[in-house]
Amino acid sequence: MRKSKLPPSDSPCGDHLEAIMRSWILVPTDKSEALGSIAGSGADAIVLDLARSGAPTRKARARIEAANWLRSHREQVLATRRFQRWARIGGMDTADWRADLDAAMEGSPHGIVLSRCRGADDIRQLASVLYEIEDRSGLAANITRIMPELGSTPASALAIGRLADELHPRVSALTWDAVGLAHSFGARRLRGPAGRWSDGFAHVRAQILLVAHARGIGAIEHPFRDARDDEVCTRIAEAARADGFTGMFAIHPSQLPGINAAFAPLESEMSEALKIVSAFSTNPGATMLTVGDRRVDRSDLERARRLLGED
Repeated sequence: MRKSKLPPSDSPCGDHLEAIMRSWILVPTDKSEALGSIAGSGADAIVLDLARSGAPTRKARARIEAANWLRSHREQVLATRRFQRWARIGGMDTADWRADLDAAMEGSPHGIVLSRCRGADDIRQLASVLYEIEDRSGLAANITRIMPELGSTPASALAIGRLADELHPRVSALTWDAVGLAHSFGARRLRGPAGRWSDGFAHVRAQILLVAHARGIGAIEHPFRDARDDEVCTRIAEAARADGFTGMFAIHPSQLPGINAAFAPLESEMSEALKIVSAFSTNPGATMLTVGDRRVDRSDLERARRLLGED
């Protein structure tokens, strides 16, 4: 008998988790001590990193650990801080992506981070396989989200802009790969004077922001790779929020308090969001309204609702 197609009990459907996805932490699945304590880290999303390189036997063990962890954390105690469960898999140009995906989907994660994503074709291929797995597993169709990790190579970086016109509906956020891009063309630095991104990286980062906001989805900043300097990580998170990113990756739990604080909404932002929602509630058929000294449209209403956790 086919299982009824219902979302998992901690699914994003109905509990507005996607409205508060600000801190994302990458967790190595080949380190049991990291997996053992990460549930209480304070992250909005925990991303098990299956895309890390390693010996075949070690990778196989890591997939088992990831599947077990994802299954065991499907049910989350309501009294604790809830989080989404994601997995990062190898790129579609690697031999490991399907084994990574199959292992992750055994635990019915909220979403998949696709590393080394080359563009819309990779996303469509992943979405098609996800649909087959969901159907076979009795999951609701399209319940599993996708976050492509873009810009790992110059060619994929130049393809980012096209996603504004052909983004798959499963995609709920975009992120980027500064380190992969640096390796691809031999860059000796990511940032120039005063900590500013060098030109190639700034171009990719700007495209992530523009495409994400054009499509009304999340824009997640690249992680700060020095886990020993939480102060600098916090400053980078504050800069990312000021630039328009909606969240940021962490690589260590110590980075999470600074990221959560940086992306917490200001009182002024909450107040404006309430005014926008109230204005459209009073004028439900309107496409554009004046709120204070601003003209706002339906895209502003969607952002306001996400900020308030109402989408």
